[in-house]
Amino acid sequence: MAPDGQGMDHHIATARRFNLLFLFLLAALLPTAVLAQVPTGTIGGRVTDAQDRSIPGVTVTVSSPALQGVRTTVTTVNGDYVFRFLPPGDYTVVFELSGFASQTATRTVGATETVTLNVTLQPAGIAEEVTVTVEGSTFTNTVEVATNLRQELINALPVARTLASVVNLAPAVHNTGPGGEFTIAGAMSFENVFMVNGVQITDNIRGTAQSLYIEDAIQETTISSSGVSAEYGRFTGGVVNTITRSGGNIFSGSFRTSFRNDNWRTVSPFNESKVDQLVPTYEFTLGGPIARDRTWFFVAGRLQDAKTSRETAFTNIPYVFSEDEQRLEFKGTQSLTPEHRLQVGYIDVRRKQRNAAQGQVMDLESLTNPSYPENLLSVHYSGTLSTNLFFEAQLSARNMTFKDSGGTDTDLIRGTTLSDNQTGAFYWAPLYCAVCGNEERDNTSLLFKGSYLHSTASAGSHNIVFGYDTFNDRRAGDNHQSASDWHIWTTATKIVDGTVYPVVEPGFSTYIINWPILEASRGTNFRVHSLFVNDHWMLNRHFTFNLGLRYDKNAGRDASRNLVANDDAWSPRLGVVWDPAGTGRTTINASFGKYVAAVASGVAEAASPGGVPAILAYFYDGDPINSGNELVPTPDVIERVFDWYNQARPSPFQATIPGIAVRVDDTIRSPHSYDAVLGVSHQISSNAEVRADFVNRTFGNFYAERIDTTTGQAVDEFGNVLDVGVLENTNLLNRRYRALNLQGSYRIGTRLMAGASYTLSRLWGNIEGETIGSGPVTSGVLRYPEYRQLEWAYPEGDLSADQRHRARIWATYDLPWGARLFSTQLGVLQQVESGTPYGASGSVLVDPFVENPGYAVLPFTMGYYFTDRDAYRTEAMKRTDLSITLSRRIGTRSAPEVFAQFHVLNVFNQFDLFNISDGDINTTVLTAIDDPSLEVFNPFAESPIEGVHWRKGSRFGEPVSRFAYTTPRTFRFSVGVRF
Repeated sequence: MAPDGQGMDHHIATARRFNLLFLFLLAALLPTAVLAQVPTGTIGGRVTDAQDRSIPGVTVTVSSPALQGVRTTVTTVNGDYVFRFLPPGDYTVVFELSGFASQTATRTVGATETVTLNVTLQPAGIAEEVTVTVEGSTFTNTVEVATNLRQELINALPVARTLASVVNLAPAVHNTGPGGEFTIAGAMSFENVFMVNGVQITDNIRGTAQSLYIEDAIQETTISSSGVSAEYGRFTGGVVNTITRSGGNIFSGSFRTSFRNDNWRTVSPFNESKVDQLVPTYEFTLGGPIARDRTWFFVAGRLQDAKTSRETAFTNIPYVFSEDEQRLEFKGTQSLTPEHRLQVGYIDVRRKQRNAAQGQVMDLESLTNPSYPENLLSVHYSGTLSTNLFFEAQLSARNMTFKDSGGTDTDLIRGTTLSDNQTGAFYWAPLYCAVCGNEERDNTSLLFKGSYLHSTASAGSHNIVFGYDTFNDRRAGDNHQSASDWHIWTTATKIVDGTVYPVVEPGFSTYIINWPILEASRGTNFRVHSLFVNDHWMLNRHFTFNLGLRYDKNAGRDASRNLVANDDAWSPRLGVVWDPAGTGRTTINASFGKYVAAVASGVAEAASPGGVPAILAYFYDGDPINSGNELVPTPDVIERVFDWYNQARPSPFQATIPGIAVRVDDTIRSPHSYDAVLGVSHQISSNAEVRADFVNRTFGNFYAERIDTTTGQAVDEFGNVLDVGVLENTNLLNRRYRALNLQGSYRIGTRLMAGASYTLSRLWGNIEGETIGSGPVTSGVLRYPEYRQLEWAYPEGDLSADQRHRARIWATYDLPWGARLFSTQLGVLQQVESGTPYGASGSVLVDPFVENPGYAVLPFTMGYYFTDRDAYRTEAMKRTDLSITLSRRIGTRSAPEVFAQFHVLNVFNQFDLFNISDGDINTTVLTAIDDPSLEVFNPFAESPIEGVHWRKGSRFGEPVSRFAYTTPRTFRFSVGVRF
């Protein structure tokens, strides 16, 4: 054994080597570093005696398996204390002072949560030690309306353990956005923020969350929908924060193999085919100490090569879709000193697909084989500068590349994409171009944040957070719409023995569209600079206030490096929690906040020629093709159409030339929402609680393009005279959300745990603002205003993402018998949700009924709602899922544990025709433009008659694919070992 001095020197030298290693890694990663808002929590409160007098000088210590070492502070003259930047987890808090009995309390801290822990110390003669244990979920007695779900619960339930399956359990969340994406509190699906370890993981265009995580590596997920601190911005809906594990002082790990087979399910009423192939997914995790309480590591991986059966739309041709994916995660945590901590995290994903469909496709020729390499980096520092001053910084980055996405043949015949104007489905050639260059989609950012505890004797304590963050949305790539840069949208199609034949009619039902890229992209750069301050003011035991203010400044440049977004906005965040009894059992909360989104780069760059295609659309006016009994093959049809085009050289009915016919006059402003909440939470017992919140949210500053007699005209390089469109924002339209959110949890003994969430809501207005294919889109309400009326073009009603009722009820139960052989845990999840609305709408002729006020390119047709926009609703969805988990330790309590888990989804095999959000239910409506047997009418003076002026398609309201129905009864299982 070495002498004390030598042992200490060795320990210091070892610590220095670890510190230098982490600093070296930090320096190596900085050149690519970039965004985040740090997902840590806070514990704070006040210590008093039995007469409610403040006690200064109390030593307060926190410890946790998630924390390296312990942290200690001393209460102020007002008895206040605070611990900032705590990693999410379970904490033990000890209060000690000579002359008083020590007190120990346990609390769970979620990401972004501020836990209030007020303590009353008793004289030492009355009690030597007091222990208080509180179980249940987090985010009660707070201004923030949030749900915290730990992965231990998710692992016990019959869910996929993905981020989507976790978010699905929270109130105020609806998976009714385009393509089934999540809307939170009524916002458009692209205006939420999803983060992993504080790094934004949403796609730059559609705002969808990418799978930058490994399920077994997730520690917990927090979904915040209202009352959000001023520390968070760039959203109008909600914030989802997922934390992955970080290792610890004890080595732990797992290996899991999950098995599924497309043949292990029933067939839906669509009567689709199945693929009998076993698909394993391998996951591993390993974490532990390199040096206890100083250096931790954590690694995880996931490997999968999945194959599933799919069918083409309308033709129902079966094919096998496959996805080969590898994910790898590394995280290292280093305590530089007991007061200073550094953490580096990295996730890498390699994903390749075969037979991928972009939108709804009708044939196998439209399938593609893309790949999507992606990675995520975060570097986080936190430090305690004094007992009441704290500082942290984070750099982070996400990089994604689109490769081989689209068609591979640039020939005019073989590379031109066709679309059926009646169904919107594509055929013949893939969308986009795989041989025209890759596309890069990256996020970068930097955050600095300080925290200061100001304690007063008469006005309580102020836990003040202040800081700066900057977020940069970057994208580079040319947006080719097909390999040839041409589309033909045909009148209809004929399907004979699985072969698609285009039906081409002259007039207004067949379009020829050219999408030329006139200037290569130089890369977009949409940066947001933000300042924020947030005061968590604990006045006394009865009142706590949240006083926050955020300032966001846009500096957005499009792919031609033009400054198109230069606005700024202030966002107040105000809230109060009233505890009538001062015990924390029952509290009433109220809050008001303004949330400001980041500018959608896909919209803001529409005025740039850099990488953005021009749109030159022409009506076909040649001979009809395949309108009778003839069956002309597709390549011959395309050749005839282009022969007519080359001879006729028609004028375009739509000409959108970025940089010429589209411009930004002033600036594109960020959309925003106003959020008002009134709620109550009640701690029924130490293991049961419930919370209810009434939410009212309104939205504004919608994206729009204005074309009127004041926006002017321009001549393009082809000699066409064009009407100029101006990209701007409008509040002519409206979008509103009102909801009652309920959530609760209840633990009975040590075996049964139950939880539930329920949302009663309405989302209504007259703007959808997004589509499946494009994500955010500009409204056309300001285009050619003389040619439409709001009551039939943009009627008010329940929007497509509206869902009146949504309930999730779950429970887990540990069986008391059989433990000598294995432990058995049952899990159940009941899902119930209302259907979503849709209406009957189509295109009608408007040009003959309006005197041209001077436009160069007349809008021949406009969209028209023949019914209320919410005239129809899909069926309500009901589904019961079950899980059984068997486990047994191999030896002592600390020995490895083997386990097997079995899931049965939709146990009762209930099928409901409910999913319209990704186009799987037909909504085709025909007018005189599509069907010559129907009559033209004057939309400004006549009321259309069904069967005379319009009619529903023959399959209106019917499924397009099996995904229109509830997931069929499905079996899957996994086996593994953990220690």
